[in-house]
Amino acid sequence: MTIKDIARLANCSLSTVSKALNGRQDVSEATRKRIMQIAADYNFTPSAYGKGLKKQKTENIGVIFCRETRPLSANPFYSRVLEGIEAELVINNYNLVLHLLPEVYRGEYPKMLKEHTVDGIILAGVLDPKFVDLVKESGIPIVFVNPNFEIEGQDQIFIDDEHGAFQAIQYVISKGHRRIGFVSGDLNRISFKKRYDGYKKALAYNKIEYDDEIVRTGGLENGYDQVTALMKLKNRPTVIFCTNDLNAIFGYKAIEDLGYRIPQDISIIGFDDIDLAKISNPPLTTVRVYKEEMGSIAVRILLEKINKTGHKPVTTLLPVRIIERDSVRDLNNPKSTVRHIEPKQDVELV
Repeated sequence: MTIKDIARLANCSLSTVSKALNGRQDVSEATRKRIMQIAADYNFTPSAYGKGLKKQKTENIGVIFCRETRPLSANPFYSRVLEGIEAELVINNYNLVLHLLPEVYRGEYPKMLKEHTVDGIILAGVLDPKFVDLVKESGIPIVFVNPNFEIEGQDQIFIDDEHGAFQAIQYVISKGHRRIGFVSGDLNRISFKKRYDGYKKALAYNKIEYDDEIVRTGGLENGYDQVTALMKLKNRPTVIFCTNDLNAIFGYKAIEDLGYRIPQDISIIGFDDIDLAKISNPPLTTVRVYKEEMGSIAVRILLEKINKTGHKPVTTLLPVRIIERDSVRDLNNPKSTVRHIEPKQDVELV
């Protein structure tokens, strides 16, 4: 419910609704009662909105995450996105108001939406379409960060997932690998679907036949079981591409439990470059996603949207880079030993 909706239902102008909600006296008593009754019926809080009208800005930015399967602080991806958001808000003298949605959305209506106590909202991660519609109807400026589906007519930031996956496959092919396994979360999520598309495009580009036998999808953290299944195949892959680093690290454990070594017996490459990637044993070769920058860019776009008229929604694709560590064996030189050198700059492949 927005003041536009109240104005429509009350059959009056936006300015009249604003005056009534703000306690102004230049509104007839009958009109005031009609507006206040509509606001009450739809749980619209006039007092909080009135404060916003007087100040024009609250200097608060709302950030809404889906909690998924673990607390935000334990999420190695979105905790870093939040760091980028916080840092950029501090620079711009804004306060952060954090709200965590439960894994299964049950129709809750966050206070920041109901009372308009924020100037704008950043929504990040897996979101229920019903909740997205609710936020859009609030009339508050929004930026979506890495949502699980494309949202038409809205500012949204995505990782260049397809190109990142293409780069990863190009990299392992350059190391002599031709039988390339694929392990991923649910392909209903746009990020994983794009990474799957990049995987298939790289295979086709290099004239490598796609083989469904070495593709495993479903579940965000099923890497242990998926990698175990691939390793038990008679004609197993020489390298496994995991579409997130957590699945790759679970895969490490599966490989160790089966008595194999990385990269001597099997190679593995990830995606995201979470902090655990560089301290895993061996350090994980992966696709770096600039997570803090994603949060920082979201704030900049949102503040522009708040402060400038005529803003047009944009979709931003963030570039990614290969980070070469020790988990991919060079089959072109079987006698070579892999050693870890953290690059001063990222490795680019086209």
